[in-house]
Amino acid sequence: MTVSQLQHTAPCSEFQPEGIYLSIILFIEEQLPYFRINKCQIDKKSIEKSYNSQLSMYLQAKNSVGAFSFHNAPHQPNSKEPDMGTITQARVLNGSYNSIFDIECKRLNSTLTHVKEYVSGHTGGIERFKRNEHGVGMAFSAMIGYVEDKTDTYWLNQINAWINELHIKEPAFWKETEHLSQHAGHFISTHEKPSGQYIALFHFFYTVQ
Repeated sequence: MTVSQLQHTAPCSEFQPEGIYLSIILFIEEQLPYFRINKCQIDKKSIEKSYNSQLSMYLQAKNSVGAFSFHNAPHQPNSKEPDMGTITQARVLNGSYNSIFDIECKRLNSTLTHVKEYVSGHTGGIERFKRNEHGVGMAFSAMIGYVEDKTDTYWLNQINAWINELHIKEPAFWKETEHLSQHAGHFISTHEKPSGQYIALFHFFYTVQ
C-alpha cells in the first residue's frame, strides 16, 4: 500500500510506514534516548524552543545516512509551522525544499497551565495535525513529548483521558479511535483530517534529565 493510498484509508493497522518514512521513524526511535539537553544553554523564557533547537542539531549530527535531514521551522508570532521538518537530499537536489515528515514537540509537565496543548488548544499539537495545519498532505508525522515530571505511563493515560474529554464535548470532531497505543519504542495514533484523509502520528516520549 502506497503513501498516497494510506492518506485515504481507515486508521489503525493499515498504517505501515515503509521506505524513507520507516527510516526516519526508526532513526528517531534509536537516537532519541541518547540525546542530552544542555541546561546551561537553555533560554528560560523559551524553554521548549531551546529544547527543539538542541534536538534538531543533535539528530542532524547523528545522521550519517545523508538521505534525509532535520531542520528547525521558523518561530514567528502566531506561526503554525511545526517545530521541525524533515527533508530528503534527493528532493532538495531536485529543487523541492518542503518537509516530507513534520515533527511537533511539547513539554509534558504537570505544573504547566498549557500542558493540555499536547492534544488541543491555541498551539495544540494533535489538533493541528487533525486540522491539516501541520503534516499537510502527509500520511505520517511525529510528536515528541519532553517529559519533565511523572512517567511515560502517566502521560500516555493522561493524553488519552484528554482525548476522551474532547470526544464527549465534540464527538463529530474527536473520536475514541484517536487514542495513543503502544508499539515497540513509541506510541502511535491515527487521526482524520477535514478532507477525510488520515494521518498516523508516531509519539516519542523523552525524559528530560
